[in-house]
Amino acid sequence: MRAWRFHEPGNIANLVLEEVDTPPLNIGEALVRLECAALNPADRYLVQGQYPRAGAPPFTPGRDGAGTVVEVGPDSRFTPGDKVCLLGGGLTGVSLPGTLAEYAPLPEAWLAPIPDAWTFEQAATTLTSLTAWRALEICGGLQSNDTVLVTGASGGVGVAAVFLAKALGARIVALSRSAEKRKNLIALGADAAIDTESSTLEKEVRAAAGDQPISLVIENLGGPYLEKSVRMVAPEGRIMVIGLLADLTATVTIGLLIHKNIRIQGMSVNNFKAKEAQDAWTKIVDLYNANHHRPPISQVFPFAQVQEAFAHLQAGPMGKVLVRCSA
Repeated sequence: MRAWRFHEPGNIANLVLEEVDTPPLNIGEALVRLECAALNPADRYLVQGQYPRAGAPPFTPGRDGAGTVVEVGPDSRFTPGDKVCLLGGGLTGVSLPGTLAEYAPLPEAWLAPIPDAWTFEQAATTLTSLTAWRALEICGGLQSNDTVLVTGASGGVGVAAVFLAKALGARIVALSRSAEKRKNLIALGADAAIDTESSTLEKEVRAAAGDQPISLVIENLGGPYLEKSVRMVAPEGRIMVIGLLADLTATVTIGLLIHKNIRIQGMSVNNFKAKEAQDAWTKIVDLYNANHHRPPISQVFPFAQVQEAFAHLQAGPMGKVLVRCSA
């Protein structure tokens, strides 16, 4: 079979397409012929040697995927021919071989049937929705009367957070540098969309929030934007830090944390347990279906064009970037 692997961490160009043996099954796994895999910034970080607990090279990354079961072990809950998607958050694509391959042995605990009327492409995008759900519901304690600020709202997790928070009844203020993407965020359900680089950002966010100050921030950018989030969130507010697209480090005014009694929490989708992810995914799918919506997709690339797909992801599209693993 063909798989994308890197033999040493570093530049994304180290990821190369190779012919390898189809891996054997271990107990508790199902062999899946992958149809699609979705790319995430974490995949690039892993190739670059910037991700903790990464598997030893030569290694195949990829944490999102959907395909068809072709082989199972004893007492499996799946049968060959079942269409399944991977609920990212386990070790696949981190320390176990990932989904940028034609076949992958995937832990059954982290597989779910593809929802009815969903395509392989749509079902291969689970990670962003699960990340947003964990930030909003499980860690952020979202209430229907909350006003949520989503920074980096046009990215994969940002888009999922805007949709899910709105579907759960919250008011949404979204930040994006792109005027076109701000229009798309409004169409997606954001109540207000503001230029991230505005010189009057804090004033505009407070005006957009109105009588319901920002109570929850989904912070995708980090760096200097964390301090801005601390200033814009209301007293007793919560800030869920899930991204570092702007910078790896940040400076925060400690006095604001004390006097506003703010909670800042780092959050990773890796902290899901398999049962939690299954339960969350069921609720997420119900919300998508009830609102006649699907995760937006920017572009699907052929399997041989993974490098071009990563370049497209780096450019910051609105919607998931996918690779078609099947011929």
